[in-house]
Amino acid sequence: MMQPLLIMGEWKPSPILRPLLAPYGGEVLAEVAYAQSEHIHHIIQYQPRAHRAAKHLPVHKRYEILQRLLRWLEESSEEIAQLIAREAAKPLRYARLEVQRAMLTISMGRDLVRVLEGEILPGDVSPAGNDRWILVRRVPVGPLLAITPFNFPLNLVLHKVIPAIVAGAAITLKPAPQAPLTAYKLAEALLSAGWPPEALSVVCVDVPLAEGLVRSPAFRLLSFTGSAAVGWHLQSIATRKKVLLELGGSAAVIVHDPPDLQKAAQAIAEAAYLYAGQVCISVQRIFVQQMLYEAFLEAYLEAVHTLQIGDPLDEAVHLSSLIDQKSFNRVQDWLTEARMGGAKELISPTIDPDRRLISPVLMTDVPSEAHLSREEAFAPFAEIRSYTSIDEAFRLVNLSPFGLQAGIYTQSEALLKRAFSELEVGGVVHNAPPTFRIDSAPYGGVKESGIGREGVKYAILEYTEPKALIW
Repeated sequence: MMQPLLIMGEWKPSPILRPLLAPYGGEVLAEVAYAQSEHIHHIIQYQPRAHRAAKHLPVHKRYEILQRLLRWLEESSEEIAQLIAREAAKPLRYARLEVQRAMLTISMGRDLVRVLEGEILPGDVSPAGNDRWILVRRVPVGPLLAITPFNFPLNLVLHKVIPAIVAGAAITLKPAPQAPLTAYKLAEALLSAGWPPEALSVVCVDVPLAEGLVRSPAFRLLSFTGSAAVGWHLQSIATRKKVLLELGGSAAVIVHDPPDLQKAAQAIAEAAYLYAGQVCISVQRIFVQQMLYEAFLEAYLEAVHTLQIGDPLDEAVHLSSLIDQKSFNRVQDWLTEARMGGAKELISPTIDPDRRLISPVLMTDVPSEAHLSREEAFAPFAEIRSYTSIDEAFRLVNLSPFGLQAGIYTQSEALLKRAFSELEVGGVVHNAPPTFRIDSAPYGGVKESGIGREGVKYAILEYTEPKALIW
């Protein structure tokens, strides 16, 4: 199979073809076309046309498009889940959950498109405005450049595409090179649903040309999900545009006085290692009240033994291959660095280099200068520590340069309110791991975890701006 480029609604070949290999099995899933400079120039040159086509699409047409897109996903849900499992090595159980979440993402956009916020204001707040009114309507910021990661190749793409459809923004999408096929399937369905062809491009492209897209003032909005290093670099080169960054983190959970310690341990263990920890809100740091530490650790170790590693198409599997060799090598290097710095392994990994499999790892006393303390692990890794006071726990959580989400297990309403006030994160999850996300909620971080918010309603507000008519 050859996967062509989608350039303003037209499928285009390229002389640059690269094999896409399944992370677990190693088979060739497709020969993927990569954009050349002329493709990028064409996309940039014709963004004004793309903007007009999307901007002037009536609301009822956008509603119908979203309704058709939802019907397509409902009818092809298993096919798409299988594709996600193959190209991204996401265990099938989680790939199916991603498809279910994607349906909700589409349906929320469909319902919001008819009620996009606006308002009418009185003009006579000033004598000069007597007998005048002010009509305020939200209009698209402009053409969208969306850059998405491999780990949610459907739902994180939709968290950029659906708000763009609602807002009436032309879409240029650069999917992750490790898992682009789901995005192309979605684009095909979106065209079939009636989205203006000239307002949709999907391209795999190397970094220099991708940076050309980012630099171009033809795009008025950049929405990026990925690593902090790349995200902040892109912000530094983005010219004359609004930039939204969702950059992940080193998510923490506090176990203080859980309603059920066994259930908490089971949920936290799965949240640390599901999909080999390749989730931006995967549990990376566990802080347990000292009096509960031994009991929690015992329950946690038991829970880890229930997790299965292997073929992502096996419905019993929780974690599979790391996405590529670069990630596999990085994780091994970081684990070695932590061990040499004095970290103690409470669960040691089994490693299969042929399949790029690393089984769950649990450490304690990881040195503060180690990468696993300073960076997002994006691996089947967690660190556990005990604390004596809740103030110490809050301090430990806030030591991280990241601040995406945190979880806290407590039966105290007062303590929950303090956590909400004091934890430096974009979201606090009560009696569940920080991996828990509801797609209607605002989602994004503080500090090194980014700027702006996703979540369909909140992303629509980011993708639009108020425009006033005074009459």
